[in-house]
Amino acid sequence: MVSRISLKNKNQKIGFLNLLLAVVGFSIPFSFAFNSIAIGVLFLYSFIGFKKNKYTFSNLKNEFGIHVLFIIYFLIQFIGVFYSDDLNLGFKYIIQNSVFLILPITFINLSDVMDYKKLKYGLYGFVIAVLIILLSIHVNIFNKILSQHLDYNSLLFHFVRVNFVQEGFVQIHPPYFGLMVVFSLVVVLKTTFSRNTVFNGIIKFFLMGYLLLSLYGISAFIPIILVLLLLVIYLIYLIKEKKFKLLLSILLPVLLVVIIAGSIINAKSISKFPGESLLGRIEWSFIKGKGDTSRPENWKSVISVIKDHPLIGVGTDGGLTYLQVYRSKTSESYINKHNAHNQYLETQLRHGILGFIVLLMIFYSLILRAKKSRDSTFCAFIFIFMIASITESYLMRQIGLTFFIFYALLFSTFYNFGNDKKALE
Repeated sequence: MVSRISLKNKNQKIGFLNLLLAVVGFSIPFSFAFNSIAIGVLFLYSFIGFKKNKYTFSNLKNEFGIHVLFIIYFLIQFIGVFYSDDLNLGFKYIIQNSVFLILPITFINLSDVMDYKKLKYGLYGFVIAVLIILLSIHVNIFNKILSQHLDYNSLLFHFVRVNFVQEGFVQIHPPYFGLMVVFSLVVVLKTTFSRNTVFNGIIKFFLMGYLLLSLYGISAFIPIILVLLLLVIYLIYLIKEKKFKLLLSILLPVLLVVIIAGSIINAKSISKFPGESLLGRIEWSFIKGKGDTSRPENWKSVISVIKDHPLIGVGTDGGLTYLQVYRSKTSESYINKHNAHNQYLETQLRHGILGFIVLLMIFYSLILRAKKSRDSTFCAFIFIFMIASITESYLMRQIGLTFFIFYALLFSTFYNFGNDKKALE
């Protein structure tokens, strides 16, 4: 009788943990407060019956090496506060970046109970949140079209980029939201929604088609490039493995998007699309050959400051006063007080060569773990984030850093102990 009660309590405890992981995943695209509360509850709950009692140098080095690297990165940021030009801003960043400390400890506590179900809960919560936000955007857009008697062409010409994302429950910077939609595509692709093959294929077809079409509304370059790269890699894999049914299920939604796009776009009409839209940006960058003028100029100012402060950087606050010295007063970077817009440069700018080495060690450890796991979702996650980090400083915003740290540790903790289960299939 006692053992039955004990087993019931254990199952309830695990059940609540599964729910918490789903809630944290769900909270990532939403508000700072919701996400912070969800992570805080998960952190506290990880000590209730899950706390690891023994820490040795050996297990910290081998089993939890990735976790320790995150903590070291936090300590570097903490030290960086004290030589920041703006101490208040430095402390603001360190409070935001405390997840570099909280989440590694959380997942060390949970390592003994981490299983495949918890991995799925964490991923599915996130995808549901992304889909809800996208649906809220489209509901609001169609409501405006109908109530204000707008032309349906406004979906292509007006409700793009900022005008698109601002219609959602929450407003997410387009490159960040695009990154999340691409990762959601990967999770949907690797998910089995039904044992019925036909029904499962139909669900995947519509969800993937919807996510792909939504990328036009977001109109960010890097997500589109990531989709194309992932598509090419995956198609090569499917052809090599002779998985032609799955190949067809991938190509159909892609073909649908191409047909829809081709029916409304041609070489003559592309110039009609606004500059903020994906096609307008393509025309500006490739047809007119203008390219991205703001980032290269911004990177020059960042590199100049890095050269002045190579060892420990300018501090956790980001050294805006140093950057502005090297920027033209008429430039977009000067006027809008931009950060580095490149996570690799951002880390060197703030924390010098030491911080940069630790960041590379984190990425390298994750690559090794992902390769060993043979989990295509894990591999895609690392690939997506590392490529996207070339044009954005994702770890400078709550939404970007929690997305990266939570899933990096969720995957790493699951695969730290020899789990060889297949990816979401």
